[in-house]
Amino acid sequence: MARAFIVAGVIAVVVLLMVLLQPVCVPLSDDDLKSFNVPIEQRTDRDIYLRVFQQRDGHWYQCKTRLSRLMFF
Repeated sequence: MARAFIVAGVIAVVVLLMVLLQPVCVPLSDDDLKSFNVPIEQRTDRDIYLRVFQQRDGHWYQCKTRLSRLMFF
């Protein structure tokens, strides 16, 4: 019985980490892009495992993990 609780706990922790480490990308407006002191193309900011500023299909996005968004807005 105790082994089942341990396995369930490990599975719950793994699922929680998967959810918290999932990236969430928010599009940046033209005003946001103009306000950067260092041009966005030159920025190398990183979150836990991904680049924060990503260009996709010609548009810029700010990507952070759910954990970072919860902790740092």
